[in-house]
Amino acid sequence: MSRVRPAFVAAFAAFFLLGTAWALALPVNGTYDEKQHLVRAFAVWTGQWLPHERAMDAGGIETNAFIGPRSLLPDNADCTWIDNPAYHPASCLVTNGDRTSTLVPSAAARYSPVYYALVGLPLRISPDGAGLIWARLLSAVLSALLLAWAVALALRGTSSGGNRLLALAVLLVATPMLADLAGSINPNGLEISAAVLLFVAVLRRSWGAAGVASVLLFTVRDLGPFFVLAVLALSLFVTRTLPRELLRRAFLVPAALGAGFAVFWAAIASRGSDLGQGRPVPPTTSGAILSDIVHSRAEFWARQIVGQFNYGEMMLPIAVIGLWYLLVAALVVPAVWLGDWRLRLGIAAAFAGSVALLVALELYFAPKVGHFAHGRYVMPLGVGVVLLAPLADRYAQWLSNRGWLDRLVLVCAALTVPMHIYALVRVMTRFERGVTAGLNPFGGGWTPPAGSVTPLLCALVGAVLLGVIVTRSSVRPTPVHSTANTLSN
Repeated sequence: MSRVRPAFVAAFAAFFLLGTAWALALPVNGTYDEKQHLVRAFAVWTGQWLPHERAMDAGGIETNAFIGPRSLLPDNADCTWIDNPAYHPASCLVTNGDRTSTLVPSAAARYSPVYYALVGLPLRISPDGAGLIWARLLSAVLSALLLAWAVALALRGTSSGGNRLLALAVLLVATPMLADLAGSINPNGLEISAAVLLFVAVLRRSWGAAGVASVLLFTVRDLGPFFVLAVLALSLFVTRTLPRELLRRAFLVPAALGAGFAVFWAAIASRGSDLGQGRPVPPTTSGAILSDIVHSRAEFWARQIVGQFNYGEMMLPIAVIGLWYLLVAALVVPAVWLGDWRLRLGIAAAFAGSVALLVALELYFAPKVGHFAHGRYVMPLGVGVVLLAPLADRYAQWLSNRGWLDRLVLVCAALTVPMHIYALVRVMTRFERGVTAGLNPFGGGWTPPAGSVTPLLCALVGAVLLGVIVTRSSVRPTPVHSTANTLSN
């Protein structure tokens, strides 16, 4: 335990600083659907758990709405991206301090209130840009707690220091996209973080942590129950853990509560829909949708998992995306080659299941609302491709015997640091100067409320600290299988 607490504290600081960097750097609605989610968060804290009104959104489509102050959103919250070939910087946003009540649309009006109840109080106190920053910081705290817990569990074990490859796997699934989501008002960030913890907790037989992760995963988004079942099935199968282990009270009680709430909310929210009514969608066929997936959507999904930001118009260079996936491959490919058949099947199932879910979502929703599925939607399952890989005992031993374990961990961790910084700098430049501007996060037409230096320093310290934790926590690997039965419950 002497190793767990320092590792947890340091990892929490690292992940929180990364999330804080994005929370301070982004303008209002600076990432996917944030305007929808912040309205939902305000509504939950004002007792509006379900919508009773309708209003027109920025696209001229009628959708569900809540009563809220005009100051909650800029008058033109979509000006940086919608119907705008030039993609203006955030200086185009027109904010106001008018607290007069009006109808505020939200496409997330029937989403589970759990996440919004956790982060929405600052928006209730200060329904403006200042309240949004504090709400984002709360969101960053929650994700950081879960991810830090996963790192601490990964490093827990025998006197040799736990499983460094598992800690490295957590670092690799914490992509710049996850940092962006964690530092914004979007339940997807907390959902992914909870799935990471659930995977690691089951692999390390920590049923209390698994219970906390499962109750969150059950309740923050609609696909949560599917992800809980998928994560449990894969983890138990690969580790040869008997399902009766799930009957432990530390896991069973929170999981049952989460499942019960998920069923309850699904019944309540099913009385209506958040999909836009009358949205003009060109006629299409399943064949056309599948062709579109092959030729464009699949690339978007793969890019977004690492870093395609705002509403998709700001993407990292293919070299950065490719390098991140090469680091993942350095862990996963040898594990598949050297692992047993259960591990190979588990990793393949996590990958195939993620792809199948994206295709199914696109086939179902595209004819109704147009392009729908995002790569980030399946990250709660997709992270299993990376997190299961450290169970390949032969690979860990092979690296250790040759003295390469330290080098692999050091190189992978070190290379993630500049990529995190570059992603933030590129997005800051986009909002301060425009999409096509050269890399320069200082002195643009729009400046983050806390200035440009503060988020950059947060990201630098957080990314470096996270790399140090992974590279210096131990000197040798401890295979998960060999320690599984010695870990406490």
